[in-house]
Amino acid sequence: MDYAALAAYFAALAALTAAPGPIVAVLVARSVGSDTRGAVAFATGLCLGDVLAVCAIAMGVGSLAQSSPEWFTLAKYAGVVYLLWLAWRIWTDGSAMAAGQPRPGGLLASTGAGLALCLGNPSTVLIYMLLLPTVAPAGIGSADQLLLVLLTTFLAVGGVFFGAILLARQFSRVISSARSSMILSRATALVIAATSLWMLVA
Repeated sequence: MDYAALAAYFAALAALTAAPGPIVAVLVARSVGSDTRGAVAFATGLCLGDVLAVCAIAMGVGSLAQSSPEWFTLAKYAGVVYLLWLAWRIWTDGSAMAAGQPRPGGLLASTGAGLALCLGNPSTVLIYMLLLPTVAPAGIGSADQLLLVLLTTFLAVGGVFFGAILLARQFSRVISSARSSMILSRATALVIAATSLWMLVA
């Protein structure tokens, strides 16, 4: 395996992950709202989803999804429902976020939500179907190669997700007024709601 190509894969994946979007917005909103543990659990689910997507493509499930897309469609709808629910909650619960009150909800549920959102995003499989051939043009032929690609994938997406959580926690200390936090919460809710509608029609 070409390590230069692997480094390019890492850089491209990290850049795509860091692009502004609903996932980063969710992590920032939960971290600013003093739900850091929930944000970490959500990010962990996202990372697991990316790892599963790579495994699926390595085993040829990407082509199977084109002929039997029901499972991916179900995950997509689950992700849309979660995003809409989260947007509504952030919009209506902005004052609680401003007061620094942690939100209820199990860590396992947050992890599952991150996993469903990742696998339900139509761009997830597409991105890996485009990027993986640059690392292994002839396919991933051994378990060692697969583990190396999975580790690189986890470091790329995990570095961005967990880095966003840390930065958001630092940013939350700058926001001193309830009004500023409310504006941030509602702006985030609008971004998340708009993206969920895009996922629905994509």
